[in-house]
This record gives sequence, C-alpha cells and structure tokens, in this order.
Amino acid sequence: MTVMNPASPRTLRTSVRTIDAEAYWSYLATSPYAGYQQTPEWGRARSGEWRPELVGWFDELENLVGVALIRYRDLPGLPWSFAIIPQGPVVDWERGDLADLLASLRDHLRARRVFSVCVVPPLSLRRWGPGAVKSALADPLTTRWSQVEPEAVDPVGERAAAALGEQGWHRLAQGGVLDSSQPLYNVWLPLRGRSEEEVLGAMTRAWRKNIRKAERDGVVVVEGDRSDLPAVQRLYTETADRQGFETHPLEYFEAMWDALGTRYPGHFHLHLAFHDGDLLSANATAQAGHRAQGVFAANGSVKRQIKASNAVYAQIIRQALADGAHDFDIGGVADSLDADGPEAGLLLYKADMGGEVREYLGGWELVLMPALHSAFSRLLPVYARARGMAVRASQAVRGRVRT
Repeated sequence: MTVMNPASPRTLRTSVRTIDAEAYWSYLATSPYAGYQQTPEWGRARSGEWRPELVGWFDELENLVGVALIRYRDLPGLPWSFAIIPQGPVVDWERGDLADLLASLRDHLRARRVFSVCVVPPLSLRRWGPGAVKSALADPLTTRWSQVEPEAVDPVGERAAAALGEQGWHRLAQGGVLDSSQPLYNVWLPLRGRSEEEVLGAMTRAWRKNIRKAERDGVVVVEGDRSDLPAVQRLYTETADRQGFETHPLEYFEAMWDALGTRYPGHFHLHLAFHDGDLLSANATAQAGHRAQGVFAANGSVKRQIKASNAVYAQIIRQALADGAHDFDIGGVADSLDADGPEAGLLLYKADMGGEVREYLGGWELVLMPALHSAFSRLLPVYARARGMAVRASQAVRGRVRT
C-alpha cells in the first residue's frame, strides 16, 4: 500500500473544532447528506469502546459549513487512537472545497494523535432501478453488480472519490472496520414528491396483495416502546440464528432506545406486527434531515404465510411520508446476483417494493502514522478474535445467545 501525506494545498480557509449538540443539529437538520449514524444521539448509543466527538467546520467568517461525529478507538495503554466517521462527514460534497475540508480534518485528527482514520461518505456512485435488478437476477451469466451497466451515475459521488484519492486516501475493502452497518450496496425507496398511493402503486401486484392479505388475516401494526425490547431482542436473535449473522444483547437495544427513542431531534419509530398476540415482525427506522433509514429488521419463523413484514413496511412508508422523508433507505444487500444464492430473495423482495439499488462510495482510509498503522493492522485481527470470543462467552452465560 502506498501511503501519501500531502501537504496542505494552501493556507486553509476552514478549521475544525469541537462543537455542542445544539450547534451540530442546526447544520445537520438542513443537510441532504444527514443520516442517523452521524447524530450525537447515535454517538452516545454506540460509545462503549468508542469515544465520540462532535466537530464542525468553520470558514473564515465563522460560518458552520460542515459537521461530523468522529468515533475514536484508543489503543490499550498507548496515547494514540484510530478514528472512524460512519456515514460521514456531513459536508457540502457537491459544491464545497473538498481539498480544504479534508485537509482541515486531517490537521484536527493529527492534533488528536490519530494514527489512521476511516470515513464512509453518505454518497452513491451508481444506481439500478427495480427493472434492472430483476433483469440482472434473471441473467445466469451475471453474478456481480460490477457486470451490470448502471442506469445512472452520480457525479457528486465521483467528485468525492476523486478528491479523496487526490488527498492521499485509499478505498478500503469491505469487512473489517466496515461491518454490516456500512454496506456497499443499499436499496433506496424514493419518496419525495410522491403520495402514498403512488409509492404503493409502484410495488408489484404481489406485494400489494400481500399487504392486503396481512390486513385481512388480522395483522396489527403498532408503535412499540421500551417495554417491548426484550421481545424484540428475542425475535432479532431468532432472525440472526436463521440467517447466520451475529445477534445483539438486550443492552444494545436499550442503548438505542434511550438515545433515539426519547428527546431525539429527528424521528425514530419501532414498528411491531402482531397476530393473535404473537410478535411476528419488528422494524426500527431513524430519520435525520430528510432521509429515513432502516436500523434493524427482525422476522419470526412462525406464521410466515400471513405476510406480516409486508404490513410493517407499508406502515413504515406511511410514517416516513408523514415525517417528510425524501428517501427511505431500506438497508443493505449483497454484491452477489446469483438467482439461486441465499441473498437473492432479499434483493428481489426489496426490488418488488419499488426500491433502487445504489452502490455507495464505500470506506476510505487516511494513514497518518504508517509504522504504527502497520503494527496495529497486524494485531487487530488477533485482538478482534479474542474480544469476540469473550463477548460470546459472556452472552452465553447470560443466556442471550445460543452457542
């Protein structure tokens, strides 16, 4: 890997410094690039081993021109840190002086003794509509999105990628620090300027039929509260066991609720689908600015024929429209386009909902201390495996996951 540490292109016109939550939200709420993972509340919910800092970019006239939630991971017993900015930073990616903004961020992190930083800009590079998704799945020779001609290319994402590369950042492979909360391919449902009837009308006939079936069969969708979290966690663990991903302990959902479920300046909803007292589906969504995002989704193994998940998403869409969302980020999908693969069903489900697939810009890393970064990169996998074993053992003792 080639490490570049370019000098500042000129005297910087912006500076980065710590700000309070009120000032932070004053900018975030008006930005088209806002997302819940860049909110002060999410920083508190996900603190744990990560130390959050709210920062703002200020121009020469002291105008706030960008914000970021930076999460620091300190090296045990050492004065250096690794930093990540998930779904950020939130700056003017379309018209801003990106070289200046990135250089100001670099200087701020150097002063914080950061040896490496990863950003995951909230931008897309390429897009495919529902028709293109289904055609790709139907083609046996197409196995990856890289083989599919995009229907649209986003110039803002291309501009950001070029600026990051010129400033010495390199794109990271998926995995590692880019866990499941930072997928490369996401499905978005456009909502701006559309009525509920228009959004539902763009779904397939089968999707609309399943919504009506759930309602006829007595599925009731309600807003949950903190007292529902133990049942939600059990349903999530059931989903994780069935689909083969890691579950979360009850404390994870409680921290989420305490951060987003009360006094959150954006919108947060926990939608639950019941049938005859049985919890069949649970979905959480969070909105910052005009983008609603799926936080998690859980579906039980019983009564699948009742189509409770369709009823939940119909209610989420109604709520997002009422909250003024311009887009609903339904969540990630895999790179695989194998129609017989395990990921195909979820991709088709979201495409039938009317969603479009977007390839994100992905994660980008800037190495500030090459020697320390090299040593940390070798040690991190060992540390992560050891910590993962300890966490699973602790959860097993408390009866929260099956081993």
